Order: sequence, then structure tokens, then C-alpha cells
Amino acid sequence: MSPREQSGTDTRAKPGASAIRALTTAGPAAVTVAVVILVLALVLTTRTFATADNLKVVALGSAVTIVVGLAQMIVISAGGMNLAVGATGGLVSVVCGSLMNTYGVPPALAVIAGLAAGAGTGALIGVVIVRGFQPFIVTLAAASVLTGIGLGVTESIPYYHLPDSFQAFGSATVAGVPLIFLVALLLAVILAAMFRYTSFGRQILAFGANPRAAALSGVPLGSLQIAIYALSGFIAAAASVLLVARLGNADPAVGKDWLLVSFAAPIIGGTRLTGGYASVLGTVLGALLLGILVNGLVQWNVNVFFVQLISGLIILGAGGFERVREVVASAGERNERRSA
Repeated sequence: MSPREQSGTDTRAKPGASAIRALTTAGPAAVTVAVVILVLALVLTTRTFATADNLKVVALGSAVTIVVGLAQMIVISAGGMNLAVGATGGLVSVVCGSLMNTYGVPPALAVIAGLAAGAGTGALIGVVIVRGFQPFIVTLAAASVLTGIGLGVTESIPYYHLPDSFQAFGSATVAGVPLIFLVALLLAVILAAMFRYTSFGRQILAFGANPRAAALSGVPLGSLQIAIYALSGFIAAAASVLLVARLGNADPAVGKDWLLVSFAAPIIGGTRLTGGYASVLGTVLGALLLGILVNGLVQWNVNVFFVQLISGLIILGAGGFERVREVVASAGERNERRSA
């Protein structure tokens, strides 16, 4: 998996400017250091963190966060946002649960229907945005509508007694590693390859970096935006499937707490809010950092609800770091133009 996928052309910089830029675009490297420090602190201060059972708990918790972060990362890299990621997950949970529980549909077909519902919902959001509406308004409204549909259909009652084969998927392990965690990593690898080797990935980054330039170079902006939100919805649906399998019941409230972590994981990992740059590896590491942090608070007997406070501070710090990076890069470019 490549730690960095980005668009644009490189400019020749002086050694000093290059060193400063390298420092301020650490991305995954900075998150790796934070993860290592946090893990060492937990290993040295607790007796149970490094046990096999606890590491399995961390992997199970991080799997969904990784996929949710990837769903948001795709849209952020294109200069947009998707506030309906969590609501999409809730709707997909209802689709899968109702098909398996009420209608007796085989789990595989129910999962396919759920993924299709997520992709279709995302595509519809993209169509509305292409019509000239702001992504913030559209996705905020979509989140409310999708949540209302899910709660209205189920009356806020989860679907219990899902098929044993489906629940087995959520608890299965491969060499001691939870299967759903491996699925999350596989999705990350596929997205990393997409950004690095496909024209679709390059078009997303080009659109995020400069929509006007992308249009002049022949990128079909309308269909591209629809595809971006459809892909985001598909990945959010995959996160819902993984969580429902892990929990063993399909709750319409699935995804209600995804919004913060969906932004936190990619931003911490170095994905730029302004678009044009995506770090798949950084998003995975950012999700792991959040997962380890939640587990660490439990290990340290700290109220787990403080994780939202700490996550918010981390996002604020990452945003501040991004701003410093932009200022330094702009200053370096001005100095290069002056000396040219």
C-alpha cells in the first residue's frame, strides 16, 4: 500500500525548501510515530493491553472505523464532504436485517442488496449536488431523510436472530486476526491501487485540486461527482455490513456515531480538507490511533466518553498542522518564483 497518493506536478525546489516541505507533509509518518508512542505507553503502564484477546478487541473496533474513514476520505480528497455516511450505514443495516430476518433472503444476497442500496443512495446524493446544490446542505438533508426512513420502517427496533452463517462471518478469525479487520485492510489496498494506478483515482484528485483545470483537461465533472458519492456510499455500506455481522443484530441506529471518526481518521492521516490529496495509509493509521486510544482509555480506567473530546482536539491539531503546511508551502513557492 502506498503511503501517499497525490495529484499535480512536482516543482523543483531548493534543498532548504524541500526539507521544510518534507517536514510539514509528514502525513502517515507522523501518525505512525503517534501510534508507536501510544502503544509503548500502554504496554508499559498496563498488564492487559498486549494480550491476544485485547489486541483482537482493538482490531474489531478499528475495522469499522477504518472503512468509515475511507468512505469519507474519498469525498474529502475531491474537495467535498459526506455528512450522510452514518445515516447510509443505518439504512443499509435495515435493508440487510429486514431481508435476512423478515423475508428469509440468504445472507450473501442480502449483503449485495445492502451494498447496492448504499451505492444507490450515494449516487442520488451526487446527482442532486451536480444540479448545483451545496454538498453540505445535500448530505445534511440526506442524513436526516435516511435516518427517518430507517427509524420509520423499524420503529427503532433492531432485527435480531440473524442467520448463524452471517454472524459467524463477524466473529471469524484468520491466524488469530479478525476477518472483518482483514476485509477493512483489503478495501484500503484496493483504494490505494485505485488512486495510484487508475485514471478514475487521478481524476478524483485532479478535481479536488482544481475543478476548473480538471474540466479544461477533459474530466467529466458531473459523472465524476456522482461516481465519487456512489463509491463513498458503497464503502459506508460495507462498514455497516461489517458492524452488523460483528454485533449479530441489525440496528437502525448503526452509524449514529460515525460522523466524527469519519472525518478524524483521514484528517489525522494527512488527507487535505481542501482536496487534491488522499492518504489511504494515513487514514488506516488514523483509524488505528483512534481505536487504540479508545481501548487505552478503558485500560487506564478513564471515562471512555472523553474520547470524543480527545478526538476533537486531535482533529483541531491536525487542522492546525495542515494550515502550517499550507503557509510554509506557499512561502516556499513565492521564494522560488523570486529567485527564478
